[in-house]
Amino acid sequence: MSEARQLDGNQARRLEILSGIADDLVAAAMYVDRILDAAPNGDVEAWWTAALVHYGRCFGKGVAPWGAAEVIGSLPELLQVRHRHFRRLRDTLVSHPGGVDHTYAAKAVRDRDGYLRIGCERVPMFSLGRLEAMDFSELLDALQTLVDRRRVEVENDLRIQLSGMTEEEFGQMPLSNAAGKTDHSEAGVVRHAPGDRPN
Repeated sequence: MSEARQLDGNQARRLEILSGIADDLVAAAMYVDRILDAAPNGDVEAWWTAALVHYGRCFGKGVAPWGAAEVIGSLPELLQVRHRHFRRLRDTLVSHPGGVDHTYAAKAVRDRDGYLRIGCERVPMFSLGRLEAMDFSELLDALQTLVDRRRVEVENDLRIQLSGMTEEEFGQMPLSNAAGKTDHSEAGVVRHAPGDRPN
């Protein structure tokens, strides 16, 4: 059984970032699939929130550079519009509730004695339905394809770099200790094939 070795350098870091982006896109797509499979009147708000959070993580200010602008720019115009739409939804409905989308509505009620009761009622996100989920799914599929293509390119570059090493040189590289995991086998390295959406 071969042991996993820790890769270092710019290409290794790029692969790590792209893998994280790919995982978030897959997670968002899985939640969108749940929305599409839900009963017509089912409560899907939590799945929308989760999908939008995972999607937003790919493009937030704290994300290391991975070519997001170039990838989005290579999408057809319709998908670029959808990207901006779902980013805005993430920013307004998830990150800043009560903002421009008015997810809370202030109300006043006067009872029979003339006493005023004032409060806020949360307005659910039910405006997001199956049609928008289908649009989101199409966008996610296109992005997964582009991100996976970039990831495969980086993997191939690393493979070329490593192919010039002898077995002894490879063995001298530090063992991978990915966050304390003890599985250094080949099975611990391969996570999912490009474009695969776990069931």
